[in-house]
Amino acid sequence: MDATSNGTLALTRQSSSFLHPDATLLLILYRYGLAFIFFIGFSGNFASLVTFMSPILRVTSTGCLFFMVAISDMLYLMISIFEFVEVGIVQGPVFLSVYDSVCRFRWFSKGFIRFCSAWFLVLIAIDRWVRARFPFKVNQWCTRRNALITVLITSVLGVGLHGHMLSAQLFGGYFPGIPSLACGALNQSFFYLRFFFTQWPIIQITFISIIPVLLILASSINIYLIIHKEKNRIQPIITSNHAHRRQTRLQRNMLLLMISSAILFSSTTLPISVCQIINAYRIAASFSVDINKVINEEAIVNLILEFNYAMDNPKYYEIF
Repeated sequence: MDATSNGTLALTRQSSSFLHPDATLLLILYRYGLAFIFFIGFSGNFASLVTFMSPILRVTSTGCLFFMVAISDMLYLMISIFEFVEVGIVQGPVFLSVYDSVCRFRWFSKGFIRFCSAWFLVLIAIDRWVRARFPFKVNQWCTRRNALITVLITSVLGVGLHGHMLSAQLFGGYFPGIPSLACGALNQSFFYLRFFFTQWPIIQITFISIIPVLLILASSINIYLIIHKEKNRIQPIITSNHAHRRQTRLQRNMLLLMISSAILFSSTTLPISVCQIINAYRIAASFSVDINKVINEEAIVNLILEFNYAMDNPKYYEIF
């Protein structure tokens, strides 16, 4: 742990004059890349909001959960506008007089929204599993009221998990205007530095990516098995082989759709945390790490993460 803290502190003591990330790369990613993501993300999520606000869908538990997913995705994109302006447009720090407060708000909000968005998808998967596993309990369990309760519980857990970033003593501005280093742990607390740079990314990758993906996959596979078993049990003898093959193919495609969706979700959310973990231990183990290269790498994986909140989650509509 001493090596980790010393390596991390070595970064905090560097002057910003030593930081020269690839300006052209950052400009392309944060101006043109984010602009494209905002275009498809805001239009797609707005269309989702309109769809799930319809009288038929908004009263169902699944429709309510889809609505919350669209809300969370849109909020994440709205928070990212700051980076678009600071790095992509101004190409320098903005709101310096309140930068610490802006950092706390941005990083808490992004972490909180990532947590909620991932677990709202888990709630949708569980909602579908309940409908398949306990069809006679649907009207009792899968209600809009219960969906809102689970959303509230998820939000409270998200606040509790990310609340440490709201502390003025622990978190604030780092190197304003430099992506991935603009905000971070303040050096008043060595323990928090170690926690934030080496342990916090592991916690995030576990609760925002790994566990949600595993739960979504498990519920989807179980739903497929339940439906497949039920179809075989009630399949009329007179049903043609063609119809039976068509139904089997539909079930298989549905399972593949969910698996591909889970892979897509993990491939856009895992890289940022993995990159942060690797870079934290690289810095801890060696003082010769090129920080500018680290900044450029994390800028790329951050853009990949943004795609997850711009894809409108159409992959789940067919299942609903």
